[in-house]
Amino acid sequence: MSRLRALLTLGAAGLLCGGCVAAAIPIVAGGSIAGKRLLDGDKPEPEPQPAATATPAPVAAAPGDATATLATPEARALALRLQASAAASPATPAASAESAAASLQAYQSLWAYVERQVAARKAGEAVRSAVLAEGATLDAPRYVPCEAKPFAILFDLDESAAGSDPDARFRRWIGDGSDQVSAVPGAVEGIDALRREGVQAIFTSARRPSGNNAAAAMLAKLGFGDFVPGKTLILRGGEPPIAGDHVRRTVAASYCVVAIVGDALGDFSDTFDAGDAARRPAAATETMVAPLWGAGWFLLPNPVRSTATPTTELPKE
Repeated sequence: MSRLRALLTLGAAGLLCGGCVAAAIPIVAGGSIAGKRLLDGDKPEPEPQPAATATPAPVAAAPGDATATLATPEARALALRLQASAAASPATPAASAESAAASLQAYQSLWAYVERQVAARKAGEAVRSAVLAEGATLDAPRYVPCEAKPFAILFDLDESAAGSDPDARFRRWIGDGSDQVSAVPGAVEGIDALRREGVQAIFTSARRPSGNNAAAAMLAKLGFGDFVPGKTLILRGGEPPIAGDHVRRTVAASYCVVAIVGDALGDFSDTFDAGDAARRPAAATETMVAPLWGAGWFLLPNPVRSTATPTTELPKE
């Protein structure tokens, strides 16, 4: 019943807010005390808008090219880059052909959703944040206002999905070239495409801030570009650790967080881990946040994965 109410509410909102909820239909069918500590009291400055450029020419489709049905030249160009990325990715025990394909599919879906939000804002339509406001619940969600804040996406870096290396969540990223990690297929290309749309990528982790420099070096080596500790790279571990919701709301104070990417429910809201574990599955699918999956909340492979086997001896924090 809660999910039905969510769908009805979403449908009504669609009449008022065009592009901000349109992407939810297929997926349903299938803090203040942290601000100073995380961002050192400085609000990130909006990234300068790229100069206007001519619309790129359509990418020529080869016979039998499945990308020919994509709506825009930009979407087809990204799809071709993602395919090339998958073909070039080194095979690892953790990466089957199916998981690589699923990763490509997921990152293309994320890019397509965010592209629609960028287009909606340019058209003067309201855009919804993906960050729950303080006091909101899964049955009565409210969101941090987007207003005119620049777009951003929050990516969790902690590998915690079932089947991944059980030690990966707390593995030390040394940053000296010995890190046994790789970028998942589609992540580098997808995030690069989002940046070209003026969307800031922000990485978060439950690791300690002492790992800032190593984590930044690791991300740069994998091709994700430069990240600024405390602003676009936020490690929230410590004594005590900063709650994930505080991180999300602190970032949302300066950005319109149009999407959140993670591989566990707690990457989207601490509420999922605060209640009865037996009700956790229903909390994800039978509450008023159910339409967010694929439309603001993306449960998909983290951008960085461990390539080490569980038996590999590596230093931990």
